[in-house]
Amino acid sequence: MRLNKIAKALPFVLGLSIFAGCEERDDISDRNRLYRLEDRFTALEELCNTINNNSKNIKKLLQEQAKRVNISNVYKMQDGYVISFTDGEFVELHHGKDGKDGILTDSTGTSFVPVIGVKIAEDSLHYWTLNGEWLLDENGKMVLAEGKKGDKGDQGEQGEQGEGGGIVPLMKIENGYWMVSYDQGKTWEIIGQATGKDGKDGKDGICPQLKIENGVWYISYDNGVTWEAIGSAVGQDGKTPSLKIEDGKLMISWDQGVTWEMVEGGDVFGELSKPGTGVAEGHKWINLGLPSGNLWASCNVGANSPSEWGKYYAWGDTITKSEYSSTNCMTFGKTVEQLAMQGYTNRGGVLNPTYDVAQHYWGGYWKIPTREDFQELINECSWTWTNVGGVEGYEIKSKQEGNTNSIFLPAAGSKDQYDIRNQGTTGWYWASVAFSSNDYLSWNLTFNKDEGIQTTPLSRRSGFTIRAIYVEP
Repeated sequence: MRLNKIAKALPFVLGLSIFAGCEERDDISDRNRLYRLEDRFTALEELCNTINNNSKNIKKLLQEQAKRVNISNVYKMQDGYVISFTDGEFVELHHGKDGKDGILTDSTGTSFVPVIGVKIAEDSLHYWTLNGEWLLDENGKMVLAEGKKGDKGDQGEQGEQGEGGGIVPLMKIENGYWMVSYDQGKTWEIIGQATGKDGKDGKDGICPQLKIENGVWYISYDNGVTWEAIGSAVGQDGKTPSLKIEDGKLMISWDQGVTWEMVEGGDVFGELSKPGTGVAEGHKWINLGLPSGNLWASCNVGANSPSEWGKYYAWGDTITKSEYSSTNCMTFGKTVEQLAMQGYTNRGGVLNPTYDVAQHYWGGYWKIPTREDFQELINECSWTWTNVGGVEGYEIKSKQEGNTNSIFLPAAGSKDQYDIRNQGTTGWYWASVAFSSNDYLSWNLTFNKDEGIQTTPLSRRSGFTIRAIYVEP
């Protein structure tokens, strides 16, 4: 009798198992779809930021052009250009990433990427364009990209912006549609669909092309169809300088290559030397002229200024916590082999991007420095204990001739258990590398006014600050 009952129950049990298995597969499928959606929205968000940043920088480029200043140099980057001017200003212009299948479509399911540019109209003024056509406001009028010139009067209080003054259109994505605003985000109108059926790859975002012709810099906003002069590339004596790279230095000749001299601050990293400062993914970097070409962030992760402490993280964690202990540190007690097998690091013990706080929050080519990166900073720069805005720490200054750049590392202390310790006297900054001889330690930069500066392994459970570096491949 008991066997019969068991036999009768078996189909029901098996049915539950099959149902549970289907449910698990459905759950995995749902999660995969969710991950794909997250990837799409992340790509859309990055593209939207690139478009808005380029629009602002094109506006700045027009302002520099209106001031009649010359271009002092053009630096080619992997994803665009940095244009520097003789008045010390510079403009960054970046390529947008290719649109992925299905993330940028119009109502028919084909790819749609809003490409913002400028063109000169019949009145000799610059107006904004959208995908090569004039960008029109809600009244059907072209949108001016530069302010109209007026008579110069006595200086007084700043008045309201005149009708038709140059504005910068803002882009955003809402409810699956690309939207544009002409009034700094007060009102928005739909210009196209951002999500829909899988479509073809989207085209690159705008990045103007540059060339020199007859001693003049020219720029094209339409992939080389039309060109516009933006500044002189000619020296004071009327000659066009020649440039070359020699032994890692940017050299210039004013006599057609007979004699050469080094451009001030002209150490070359990558394709050409970088300007002294710049912005990547919304975060400022400082060029200290290091042999590696590393560009150091101006402030800590989670801070808004160089003198702010920023946020504290256990090694390999990407979240802040109320308590920092061995029980809630995911990497504590794991060997280098275990860290690599579980995806925290590569085989060399260096944190993978998912667990690298700088990469996780800032993206792009930002990352936590390695021990070698910190060692280079110690060896190649001068360190002076100072006070910035009431905060104690080290000013780290370039030793490169002609390079006056510096960064400030605040003595932010650490978080241990529930407490903040040694704030104002000691700085601990995580490196991205695990200490191979002990399963509980990882490398970090440690400094103290009285005890000096060094790289040393410390407990992974401790909450230390992060100073990121920007490293282009």
